[in-house]
Amino acid sequence: MSPSGGAPPDVATARRALAGLDRSLEDRSGGRLVLETSAGVPLLLARLPGKLRVAFTTRLGGVSDPPFASLNLSTKTGDDPGAVGQNLARLRRALERVDGETERGAGHSALTLISPSQVHGTRVVGAAEHREQMAEADGLVVHPDLDRGTAALLLFADCVPVVLVGEVDTAVVHAGWRGLLEGVIQQGARAMTGPPALAFIGPSIGPCCYEVGADLRARFAARYGSRTVEGDRLDLWSAAEAALGEIGVLPAQVINPRLCTSCQTELFYSHRRDGPRTGRQGALAWWSGT
Repeated sequence: MSPSGGAPPDVATARRALAGLDRSLEDRSGGRLVLETSAGVPLLLARLPGKLRVAFTTRLGGVSDPPFASLNLSTKTGDDPGAVGQNLARLRRALERVDGETERGAGHSALTLISPSQVHGTRVVGAAEHREQMAEADGLVVHPDLDRGTAALLLFADCVPVVLVGEVDTAVVHAGWRGLLEGVIQQGARAMTGPPALAFIGPSIGPCCYEVGADLRARFAARYGSRTVEGDRLDLWSAAEAALGEIGVLPAQVINPRLCTSCQTELFYSHRRDGPRTGRQGALAWWSGT
């Protein structure tokens, strides 16, 4: 646990952290991710052609009290459900503002956020199927025709958010160490209409901070190669990149700004750093103007 116990930053510290993130994203993502504050909510937004939108949230811009301050998107670790509800409403308004009222159209219904119960498995389903069954899943596929007005939202506090972008649809995948070993990224590609050609890796725990036992290191080295192990630490980013290579995403088309959730207390929640009583940030994909 960090000396601060994962406490949220004060306003001045938060502004400095966001300014630093803004300066570094251009180099870390090749300009494919930008920081934008929409309706008071900081978002890491992907630069993509057409109407597909991909975003990652930080811990900033919400109303939750410590230790969940402030934009916690989950009720499962003890936060006040009313505060989480307000945070989700703020996030929804921010996404709609990103689209712009003129693009969505006057009188258009509000964007709906859907979020499955995540179980560190490999099940990836279509957003439309999830709306009907509300089943457990660790990935959602959003389609521009089937999922009008719907944003897929998956939640994270160290595990690796992976967004797979194809010519037709896109998948948002929750890749913890279990899911990576069992093939959740590969399953995400199989659930899409066509193979992905581009992927974004969101804020997650880096090899700088993820110390694990020898058995787990050996399993990853055997499955994804020795580059996934650095001394007594595990490199989930390298494992995710190797999994993406298996489904045909070229290294140059993997956008990973290498933002470690454990290192950056001011910006992100981290289960490894703060323990189980902490918040969750999100990874989202949706189609604008539909």
